[in-house]
Amino acid sequence: MSDRTIGPAVQHLLGRLDAIGTCLERQKGALALLGLGSVGLDVWRADRFSDLDFFVIAEAETAVWLREDLSWLSSVETLSFAHRNTADGWKVLFLDGIFGEFAVFAPEQLPNIPFQAGRLIWSREGFDVKTLKPSRQIEPIDITWTLSEALTCIYVGLCRFRRGEVLASHRMIQGHALDLVLNLMWSSIEGEQRGDPFNSSRRAELIWPDRRAWLRQVCAGYDQSVEAAQILLTELDRFGPLPKPLLTAIEALLAPPDLKDEDAAL
Repeated sequence: MSDRTIGPAVQHLLGRLDAIGTCLERQKGALALLGLGSVGLDVWRADRFSDLDFFVIAEAETAVWLREDLSWLSSVETLSFAHRNTADGWKVLFLDGIFGEFAVFAPEQLPNIPFQAGRLIWSREGFDVKTLKPSRQIEPIDITWTLSEALTCIYVGLCRFRRGEVLASHRMIQGHALDLVLNLMWSSIEGEQRGDPFNSSRRAELIWPDRRAWLRQVCAGYDQSVEAAQILLTELDRFGPLPKPLLTAIEALLAPPDLKDEDAAL
């Protein structure tokens, strides 16, 4: 792939994907190569920090071999590191610094695999490329469910904070609850400025450059979960009425603790 508007680093990345396609063409039983993410249909957002995400489609027996023996991939460029992170896929680092994540599937597996539409890099003549379209549709967000789930994460996180489990509280509020709030924020955006359905934190700064100060506050750190919870609560209120009983319980945890009452309880 060649495009004068794409810089040398991205050209190198896309060239590697083309070379992998050429390599697969020589492998009996290999059927197709699909580029995903920023080397898929979203090439416009690729940069020198992008990695190589792709699916290899192959006949069942060939798929097993391609997963078990990476000599086919190292023949394109030497691998300096390889980690099998799933039954079907690997994370690899090429000697020249390109990082990649890929999986190998037989065509009959694809209907059960959730993925976004990709860019066809190569396919065997006669292979039905229509099978490469995602068949599992990403369900639209359920706003009512997401609101309630985020509130329960905030409540549990605050309880853990009051108990002294500061790290667990941080993960629950500045992690899980924040992810759910971001999902709600993404749900109001349409068109090309869409988020990653598998990772709500991706591209947040690009889409909401005016929200950097807000993000600093909701990701303020280890012992700032109470403050983050309050900010997230304010954001949640924008998306619909919040259930009063749970909201009341959360507000009680947000209030400064009454040391006299705690001493009496002890």
